[in-house]
Amino acid sequence: MADTNPKVMEMVEAELKKNSDISNKELREKATKIDANVKKLSARQFNATYPLQVKRAMKPRSKASRKPKKSAGRSRAGSRAGADGRDQVRGILLDLAKDVANAQGKGDVVDVIAGIDRYVDRVVKAAR
Repeated sequence: MADTNPKVMEMVEAELKKNSDISNKELREKATKIDANVKKLSARQFNATYPLQVKRAMKPRSKASRKPKKSAGRSRAGSRAGADGRDQVRGILLDLAKDVANAQGKGDVVDVIAGIDRYVDRVVKAAR
């Protein structure tokens, strides 16, 4: 992904707030005046790098996307506890994955895997 220019991003945001129907072409022309490197981007790349990102940030989240989905056959209290434990286990497994990814060599990976009991203990505790 191309590096974004904060000044261009601010201009795009300001223009979209003033006129949400402004064309990508107009935005790109204004952006080129701020940063000549924008001209190197295709219209599609510019749209994905600047206006699309601003529009996503400005878009209000719908109520449906904020509510957790109910599981069939579970009570509300049970689903909350299950989801909370599930999130904790997911976090622990992501920690393990990060530790493996950050290992510098084969020996470091072996050390992480040798310490797997720490992760297992955390998962068991979270699952209770």
